[in-house]
Amino acid sequence: MIRPWLAATLAAALAAALTCLPVALQAAAPADYATLPGARAMARPLSGNAAPTVVQAMPNDLTAALQALQRCQAAAGVACELERLNHERITTGAEIRAALPDDPHPLFLWRLRRDGTVVYLAGSIHVLKPSLYPLPAPFEAAFRAADHLVLEVNLAALSEQEIQRQTLSRARLPTGTTLHGLLPPDLQAALQAALPAYGLTLEALDGLRPALVMNQLVVARLMSLGYLPDSGLESHFLARAGTREVLELESLEAQLTLLLDQPMDTQLALLADAVATAPEVEPLLTGLVTAWLSGDDARFLELFRAQSGDAPELAAFQRALLDDRNVDMAARIAALLRAPAEAPPATYFVLVGAAHLVGEAGVVALLEERGFQVERIRSDAKINRRTPT
Repeated sequence: MIRPWLAATLAAALAAALTCLPVALQAAAPADYATLPGARAMARPLSGNAAPTVVQAMPNDLTAALQALQRCQAAAGVACELERLNHERITTGAEIRAALPDDPHPLFLWRLRRDGTVVYLAGSIHVLKPSLYPLPAPFEAAFRAADHLVLEVNLAALSEQEIQRQTLSRARLPTGTTLHGLLPPDLQAALQAALPAYGLTLEALDGLRPALVMNQLVVARLMSLGYLPDSGLESHFLARAGTREVLELESLEAQLTLLLDQPMDTQLALLADAVATAPEVEPLLTGLVTAWLSGDDARFLELFRAQSGDAPELAAFQRALLDDRNVDMAARIAALLRAPAEAPPATYFVLVGAAHLVGEAGVVALLEERGFQVERIRSDAKINRRTPT
């Protein structure tokens, strides 16, 4: 289940925890990869003719992956990406790009205009690998044209300590309740078998709600495959916001409420689904990213729904995650376009999860129902600094 809502926060917490682990680092040549003990990962530079491939053997998958990336980048002086994790081959960014259409095609990028105000509505993937940059040129051009950056939640407005405080204050189980006490025996056994791959234990997580444990597992799995929150679209554009005002459609509190206040049966179903589907994540994510870059709405929705699970609890959560939030997001975007007449025209670059934008209940369809004309932008579009009204 690929739903890392709190990816940036959890990634920071995971990285901090891993730096404190007393581990025996073992590096080797690619030829020795198959004989390395323990977890192992292989990373390769994205550019440079003579830069070496770097292999690491570590106590767990996540540490091996992160250390392989860090050592590769230190050795090569350029960004690197993972190409192997244990026996699993990881699809490279170049391979994903090779599967994209050669002809101009739609992007997950739309434009709305009203009385001189322009909204560029972009579909985000919250975690990406660095080899998938640069983005298609119209994404960057739309961002350059914007006066404001609008995110689902502006985590940059909060300190890391405040984010962790809010998260942990909501994530802890009530006094006297433990995670292992809530888990059915089969899920407890599966979780205990899955956690060591990420340097985690059930004892360390025993006071946390199942939904947060689920999200932490998802983030750890994605990071171990080289999909990093620091390379997600939110981080990419926030780092270049400059003097732009950064706005948000929701709040961290609202997202924490959605995730952590679900009925316990729903939280347990989410956790069970995340544990069961972890081996399928790499090909599924490759397909989602390929569909996103290709502008293939039908394929993207098909894959997104395929990883959403069939249990009734998961279907109800899916509606809360997407359909209910889509209504509120569409209303807030409409408000940007209906600014008071005396307000000067402005251009907004609005970035929300790609799954929110497509389909009959998506934000784009809801804005069209409100009477806005929505223009889909293609890969060959030329966007000027100021779009004509």
